[in-house]
Amino acid sequence: MNNISVILLLFHTRKNLIENLKQYKDFKVLILDQSNDLELKKKIKKFLPKIEYYHSTNINMGFARGVNFLAKKVKTKYFLCTQPDIRINKKSIKYLLNTFYLKKNCVISVPKIDDFKNFKIKNKKKIYPIKNIIGAIFLTEKKKFSNINMFDENFFFYWEDVDISNRIQKSKYKIYINHNSKAVHTWSSTKFNLLTFYIKETNFKYGELFYQHKNNKLKYIKILRQPFTLFFYSLLYLLLLNPKKSLSNLFRINGIIKFIIENLIIKRSIFNNSKLTKKKDF
Repeated sequence: MNNISVILLLFHTRKNLIENLKQYKDFKVLILDQSNDLELKKKIKKFLPKIEYYHSTNINMGFARGVNFLAKKVKTKYFLCTQPDIRINKKSIKYLLNTFYLKKNCVISVPKIDDFKNFKIKNKKKIYPIKNIIGAIFLTEKKKFSNINMFDENFFFYWEDVDISNRIQKSKYKIYINHNSKAVHTWSSTKFNLLTFYIKETNFKYGELFYQHKNNKLKYIKILRQPFTLFFYSLLYLLLLNPKKSLSNLFRINGIIKFIIENLIIKRSIFNNSKLTKKKDF
């Protein structure tokens, strides 16, 4: 397995998940910890002898930018992008690699994830093309991943996997699922606190709007209507003594505001300034 590296993004990672990383002890590993947990770094380095790169920072790049950052540092032909709350064995990783040998147009191969219902066996085939990936775990060939321009770094967290799946569908490549490869996803890699909840909810809504905007599917009336709807539900859940859902709706309003500022105000201002500059040149 010398031709596969493993890349991992960490952010306020739950300590009980660190044991899962031992499954990658035979692989070259690259890690980006965006919560600057130096104690965690010491623990991980004890049981991952082949760490090629480990960077701790207080700057949260987000998922898309973080994966691209590590992917550029990979020196092997393939890399497995995974998370601490994923369990997968070496045999299943080999099956993912075999997918590339069997399907020459494969750009990404994914395992069958337990309790994830999207991928069902078709016509008793164990390997077949699918339309979408989830960013939690996938194997890709570095050169092909670069050819499809990697993840769009305008997405911070959420929707970047939907976007790259959409772009792959329009390319000469395909995504394949290999049902011989099995993985378990507990969906709980990050500690729950107000900060992580805010980041997730805000950027989920931002990513949704940016994806629709990028693909010319965004109805601008939605941007005007949704803040009022979300605010109403926030108050309703507060009255129903459900503070988590109340905050979720408030944070999603913030995601809409972020989208408006970054994509409709700042970019339009840059565009107008560039037009004025061109006129002055004449």
